[in-house]
Amino acid sequence: MVRLKDNGKINFIVNIHYNYGECLTGGIVAMHYLAYLLAKEGHNVYIFCKPEYPHKNIYSIKSWRVKRIKGEGIHSEEAEERTWENFSYNHKNTVSIYDQDIKSNWFGTHNVARWLVYNADKNIVNTWGKDDSIFSYGQQKEMLKGIDKKTLNLIAMDMHLDKFNNQDGKRDGLCYLLHKHTSPNAKIFLKELNATDLSNWKTSSDYLKYLNEEFNKHEYFICYDQLSFWPQIAAICGCKVIIMNVEDNPNAYYDYNTTPKEYRLENPLKKYGVAFGFNDLQHAINTQHLVEDHLKEINQDNLETVKNFITFWENKCYG
Repeated sequence: MVRLKDNGKINFIVNIHYNYGECLTGGIVAMHYLAYLLAKEGHNVYIFCKPEYPHKNIYSIKSWRVKRIKGEGIHSEEAEERTWENFSYNHKNTVSIYDQDIKSNWFGTHNVARWLVYNADKNIVNTWGKDDSIFSYGQQKEMLKGIDKKTLNLIAMDMHLDKFNNQDGKRDGLCYLLHKHTSPNAKIFLKELNATDLSNWKTSSDYLKYLNEEFNKHEYFICYDQLSFWPQIAAICGCKVIIMNVEDNPNAYYDYNTTPKEYRLENPLKKYGVAFGFNDLQHAINTQHLVEDHLKEINQDNLETVKNFITFWENKCYG
């Protein structure tokens, strides 16, 4: 059995079970980076995979997947569950951090942080403890729907700004990414435009280099994921960026009637260099030069939310 440290620092158990690259979603990336930032501030951090950002204060607890049969007879089905090496801890100084998709309290700690990096399902929220503390990756109304208590901002984002630049070369055509919020007719529309699909970026051995090259080749970048960070990166690389806002899209995060102003108020990262719909393109062009400095300012604000998160738990554990 693993015994978590009791050295006067907080033990943060960050519920990550995927190595970086196994499941390259924004939420997994954010959890890895949060683990690093907490460790960097001197606290003990425990995860269940290999850390993407190694640090002397990050420790890996062994975990594995187990296939189990749920149900009986014709109603039975195979399901994959996670299990891990047994560990013990001091309840006073140990905090579990779960994202919005986790039911109940897997690790049984008294101190629990729920981190909304996307919308939470009401049925999952109903399994959370009444004393759990809730933090959110921004203050989008849709994300906070069904949450009946105050949430504090917690944003951990490795922007990789040193990996992207505008090479001022020749540009031609359009590129695009399909992910969340994609319109059912998107592929037909993009095929007519002869646009380049960048969806294989996750399989690239150096995906940052790949995206930097592609964003420097193309004149336009079209993105259906209305919460993605890649539009800002494409703007830094010199692309004219359009986040799609089309009618009759049941997958859209924001309603078709959402105005560009309303969209930017909820998404301060996208204040500059990004058009919300084709009719907003001139705004993206006129403000593209402001994107990088704006992101650097935002990054400092994000780091403050992590420090505030640590202070919150220091006060709760030791105050």
